[in-house]
Amino acid sequence: MEEEITVGEAELDQWRFGAANPAMEAARSQSIRAIVHRMYRCLDGGDPRPVAPLAHGDPSAFACFRAAPAAVHAIAAAATSGKYNFYSVATGIAEGCRAVAAHLSRELPYEVSAADVVLTAGCNHAVEIMMSVLASPGANVLLPRPGYPLYASRAALSGLEFRYFDLLPDREWEVDLAAVEALADRNTVAIVIVNPNNPCGCVYSRQHLSQIAETARKLGIMVINDEVYDHFAFGSKPFVPMGVFGGIAPVMTLGGISKRWMVPGWRLGWIAATDPNGILRKKKIMESIIDYRAISVDPVTFVQAALPEILANTDEAFFANALSVVREAAEICYEKLKEIECITCPHKPEGSMFVMAKLDLSFLDGIEDDIDFCSKLAKEESVVICPGSGLGMKNWLRITFAVDPKLLEDGLERTKSFCHRHRWLYPQIGELLRGEATGAPRWRFTRACEDGPLASAGPRSIRAVLNRVIASVDAAGPRPVLPLGNGDPTASACFRTAIEAEDAVVDALRSGAYNGYSLTVGILAARRGVFLICIFGNLSAIAEYLSRDLPYELSADDIYLTSGCVQAIEVMISVLAQPGSNILLPRPGFPFYESRTTFSNLEARYFNLIPERGWEVDLEGVQAIADENTVAIVVVNPSNPCGSVYSYDHLAKIAETARKLGLMIIADEVYDHLAFGNKPFIPMGVFGETVPVITLGSISKRWLVPGWRLGWIATCDPNGILKEAKVNQSIENYSNISTDPATFVQGAIPQIIANTKEDYFNKILDLLRNTADLCYDKIKYIRGITCPHKPEGAMFAMVKLDLCYLDGLHDDIEFCCMLAKEESVIVLPGSALGMKNWIRITFAIDIPSLEDALERIKSFCQRHRKLEA
Repeated sequence: MEEEITVGEAELDQWRFGAANPAMEAARSQSIRAIVHRMYRCLDGGDPRPVAPLAHGDPSAFACFRAAPAAVHAIAAAATSGKYNFYSVATGIAEGCRAVAAHLSRELPYEVSAADVVLTAGCNHAVEIMMSVLASPGANVLLPRPGYPLYASRAALSGLEFRYFDLLPDREWEVDLAAVEALADRNTVAIVIVNPNNPCGCVYSRQHLSQIAETARKLGIMVINDEVYDHFAFGSKPFVPMGVFGGIAPVMTLGGISKRWMVPGWRLGWIAATDPNGILRKKKIMESIIDYRAISVDPVTFVQAALPEILANTDEAFFANALSVVREAAEICYEKLKEIECITCPHKPEGSMFVMAKLDLSFLDGIEDDIDFCSKLAKEESVVICPGSGLGMKNWLRITFAVDPKLLEDGLERTKSFCHRHRWLYPQIGELLRGEATGAPRWRFTRACEDGPLASAGPRSIRAVLNRVIASVDAAGPRPVLPLGNGDPTASACFRTAIEAEDAVVDALRSGAYNGYSLTVGILAARRGVFLICIFGNLSAIAEYLSRDLPYELSADDIYLTSGCVQAIEVMISVLAQPGSNILLPRPGFPFYESRTTFSNLEARYFNLIPERGWEVDLEGVQAIADENTVAIVVVNPSNPCGSVYSYDHLAKIAETARKLGLMIIADEVYDHLAFGNKPFIPMGVFGETVPVITLGSISKRWLVPGWRLGWIATCDPNGILKEAKVNQSIENYSNISTDPATFVQGAIPQIIANTKEDYFNKILDLLRNTADLCYDKIKYIRGITCPHKPEGAMFAMVKLDLCYLDGLHDDIEFCCMLAKEESVIVLPGSALGMKNWIRITFAIDIPSLEDALERIKSFCQRHRKLEA
């Protein structure tokens, strides 16, 4: 057994970081995951009976709820085509958006266009985006009670006030519209409607939806309609999309393939503006959504690409069979609950996968409330049910009936036995003991998009800057556009991912074991390197992979899987954000850090990287800008955007400086092992005994699959300082209310790491070395640009513009836009990276295209040279 490391108070006090943001702890504790995990911890491991999981909406573990074969085929075909390993655009790839627009338009009295659709990493991500976009000083949003707690969690984290209106159990859980009008004021921006309903299992009639729309119009608020359970209606009322009433009030529809296709772990959802009057676009809501997506995670690109085939080719018989099984399960659940004296179900479920049932404690002895009931039920009967307190309804229960019918019957029989065993012999004694304006509305949600951090954070992203440059390209030009602007080499055939990686993903997909939700921190085998059955998920092949280069062992508990490295950045910046704190960022640097600090209200301070010293960190500058409120320093190695690789000695000096200042180091190592010069790659975690290190990484770059969206956070801290300071807990708290990587990609990680041959990595390094040499040598002969340091790693070179040699070009942005227009070559302006009048050139492209692009840059500079120069 490992000896537990303890950190003394004096040692802990020297470090300036710690658990932050009380809203995050509150949000975590209210999440469905946290509540359900608390129930699972009550299970008696010695009970030989199978656990009856009646707590959350993930039926994919059961054979009767397998994913549609057409969907599995579509994903496998897209993954192995080699066409969809790239980063997608902020809205999602065009064919996916078009497919969703066509899918939604079938049931609407107007056409939704692809421009009205933004693809998301599951519907939870869509919720995150909407709560973030609407957050502005003083604004509030109306949420249903009972309701899905992620809305309140994300609103709280974004500083958006939320107010609850009741759903009425005696009226089939309809919205209390009189209460809605009483709650709303001039600062109310939106109302959230969930239909078919989680957690109530109701389906709203066309008439009631029309009344909701009219109320929203009267109040001047948008409707956010959560339709993730669309078409899961099996009672007397058909599913009617809220978008049918988009002509009355603007509707933002949230949806996804998670539920209807039985694939919640695939993480593909959408936001659609179902608003034929164009109010949401005129009020810049869609623009703000795209701005947020630019500083957020993406869905897996090949899942996006498979979407048209999934939506078009899934057999109606699959849906009919799924509805039939759910209808049967709902009947079983409703009838069985009638037999349990202390539980009352006020409304027979007609949709989704849930029923809300009232707990009558007057019939029970020694049971204090719904949480106590569920905890003891889990311990004594191995039945897991979600307490209603987590959904805003104390002493109610949410029961999931989308499980195998036999296990459902067994679970409810055990619940009946539990209630009988705990019955109060004298229940009678137990009971004793125990609106305005008319005419055109004034829509109130404009400020949400005109104020706040998104207005400045979104436009600074690499995506936004490159889009501006790309817009300058002459579309009529005969030559192909040559993209030297971003770090995504996958468009070039020579930068194809390893066949072993593709095979691993297809094997995980076809196994059927990885369609469900994963754990908060990732699947256990992906963390530990063991391919386990996925009921707990798949977590630390990553731990073993990283430990190869460290003087100590990482465990699965040190690893948190993320949707790419950008989500790892989002998590860490959010965890560290607290009033008055600041973080040290490199200049030049990856602008996503700045965007996320702006959005999280964490002050960013910049230290310089010194070009004439191989882009080393200016450590004197670091010490000069740090103060008692500085919590961390970000170090990117191998460097994006500089192409440098730091020596062992320089990394040791960074570690000693951070220790002296009491800072953690956030080591961005997404380009780990992409080092092809004289210096080998050394992980910052090597110095984890000197200073606590948080390592951010990904399979995106080394395996050339940025569109697969699988990254990680690793706590490289053998002294246990981060754990004592509750940083680990804060990371897990944030992960509880964030989106997950695609589960089947997590499941493939052990095989990807174990089976990819060194020959593949060596081939890619040789190719990068050759293109880097070519880039550096060609630039020497272009008057007007200078590369101060030969790239030794990553995929980039930072190049200085000598504007004194160039005529009519005032800065780097104008240089890049004119170059795009005249030569169809895309490079990134250094202003996006904090270095005005520099440019970043990507050399991870096939050699003929790179040579052609550099020749075009040379021609451009010659054409624009100053005659006197």
